[in-house]
Amino acid sequence: MAYFSFEDEDIDLDLVINTLKANATSLNTKEEFEIYAGDATYPEKRTLKGTFLNVSVSEKIDLLKKIEKAVKSKDARIVSVPYCRYNEVVSKVEIVNSKGLNLEKENELCNIIVQAIAKDNNASYSQFDLDISLDYNDLVNSDIVERVTNKLLSKFNAEPVASKTYPVVFENEAMADLFEVFSSFFSGEAAIKKLTPLVGKEGEKIFSEKITIIDDPTMKDAIEYEPFDDEGVACYRKEVVKDGVFQGLLHNLKTAKYFNTKSTGNGFKSGANVTVRGVNLYIAKGDATKEELFAGIKEGLYITEVTGLHAGANPITGDFSTQSSGYLIEDGKITRPVTLIVVSGNFFKMMNEIEAIGDDLKIFSSGIGSPSIRFRSLPVSGK
Repeated sequence: MAYFSFEDEDIDLDLVINTLKANATSLNTKEEFEIYAGDATYPEKRTLKGTFLNVSVSEKIDLLKKIEKAVKSKDARIVSVPYCRYNEVVSKVEIVNSKGLNLEKENELCNIIVQAIAKDNNASYSQFDLDISLDYNDLVNSDIVERVTNKLLSKFNAEPVASKTYPVVFENEAMADLFEVFSSFFSGEAAIKKLTPLVGKEGEKIFSEKITIIDDPTMKDAIEYEPFDDEGVACYRKEVVKDGVFQGLLHNLKTAKYFNTKSTGNGFKSGANVTVRGVNLYIAKGDATKEELFAGIKEGLYITEVTGLHAGANPITGDFSTQSSGYLIEDGKITRPVTLIVVSGNFFKMMNEIEAIGDDLKIFSSGIGSPSIRFRSLPVSGK
């Protein structure tokens, strides 16, 4: 097997064939690879909007200048905008094989990334934010200026809280970051390596009945839309967890064969290999507003940012310890910013202690999504 990426139509077939031959001579295992013959039907291709293709480069530069100026004008303490960048991508994938498979799909996106730096009393703070869309007009009307400046300025005068157990509300982005670390729980690859505790637990309750987790590569308005995976298997919407009950693992052809089941259409290229990956993998939203998530909390925390998760989380046991920041909640209201705290817990335990789920589901650039979620209690280390 070999993968190549060509920027134009001049594909060097001799290079492809010679590389395949060289790879074949180096094989030292009896691992079997499957050439997939295809499915009876596939979801329809996405129709590209191409909105950013009709906008001149000068207009895009003017948009970035406008954003930079607006960020700087928000507060005198904002001293620079070192990063204000626009990107656009149009991609096309074709799969053709000797079993008659002939598939094609296209995707597009555009995004803006902004970094702002502020200083006050010899302290310096930095904040990134990203806006990503299928439609250029969404970027023109974006609220990225307000988001990046509000997050940045909230860091001033932030202090830790006392160490103890608090009721905690994770904002949707922070919750998605935490969920991403433990998304390997649902991978057939992790199951083969015994790196997930979910092996053989299909049909068992693992989370609160409030939790449903969905993998949907065919979500129409999502940034990533996949009618088929990189092995030619048709993609479809599936419930990985339904009302707290584990429904089954995600598979590519290899892991499906190992477990004597069918691929779920989650085989996507990563480097030289096809790995198992969720696409638009998200925790289903609830119906609670932000005010309702805070209601009744005498003293708690609203976590808006988590860092160091990959070093502070165990994707096998579910244990985690992450440096966090956000806000103190008192009598159901945000009262002040909080920083330099460490929130710890176990993902399985906390997902069984959910008090409410927000209505603010968002799928982020990682392809992982979540609403804001309120948890009964988590231990916090502060001052």
